[in-house]
Amino acid sequence: MYPLTFNGLTNMKYLALALLSSLAFIPTKSFAGIYDSPNMNLFVKSEHNSTDSITSAGIEVMAKNNYSNFGAAFTTALGSAEVFTKKGDRETFLTLDSGIKFGYFSDFFVYGEVGLDLIELAVYDDRDDHDYRDRYDDDHNNIDGYVGVGMGVDSKPFRIEIYARAREIDSRYWEAQNHGYAGLQVSISF
Repeated sequence: MYPLTFNGLTNMKYLALALLSSLAFIPTKSFAGIYDSPNMNLFVKSEHNSTDSITSAGIEVMAKNNYSNFGAAFTTALGSAEVFTKKGDRETFLTLDSGIKFGYFSDFFVYGEVGLDLIELAVYDDRDDHDYRDRYDDDHNNIDGYVGVGMGVDSKPFRIEIYARAREIDSRYWEAQNHGYAGLQVSISF
């Protein structure tokens, strides 16, 4: 499997700007009955692969078209990640995954998503890698990001969904051993 990579800090800043500016397109009031008022979900999620895990809690704001159920959701989740590097070392760190889901949202829903780790964007190149500076010469640090697909069932007020993601996880001195994750998310709507 090829890792998800983004070319440089400049491209990631543009991606972050695009993700955050997309919030302007989520309506805050119903527009002539075309869009639902946005609803908010609180969630917990856990994603894994053969060696790694990421556990998070967060919030999701969703708006969809009343007549077609197509819509978008902005998500942000604070979590704890534990990954193994290509060198066999274990790394543990905080994440602040923020992204956008686009899809069909009804009692049964499907979506595609894209996002990034805002903590790493804010402190780019400052992850605690002091132990590795003398051991490795790699300089392939990219802002951590992900793309994924998911589906689920919404039985108001509870939702359950499963998803798969390809993730870029690295720092200046290490890269994650695995890039594919599968997860489960449980939400409550307000």
